[in-house]
Amino acid sequence: MNDDFEITFFSDSSYEEITAEISYKGQILCQLNKDKGPDNIEIEFFSDARILAEKNAMKFNLSSFLHILTEATEELKIS
Repeated sequence: MNDDFEITFFSDSSYEEITAEISYKGQILCQLNKDKGPDNIEIEFFSDARILAEKNAMKFNLSSFLHILTEATEELKIS
């Protein structure tokens, strides 16, 4: 797995259930929530939360991203 990705689970007052945030090199990419049930998880992408200074900072391996997205989704379903 790519160590540049991170999953953070937390309670956000904007949502009824726990949420999962996926970051890449400290940059928030997206947030998952299961307010509509564990089989209807929604994803919200963030493009301007923080901007990484590196050139091509938001370019990463698709398989790594899909893996971390699947991992966050599965853990969110059981939490």
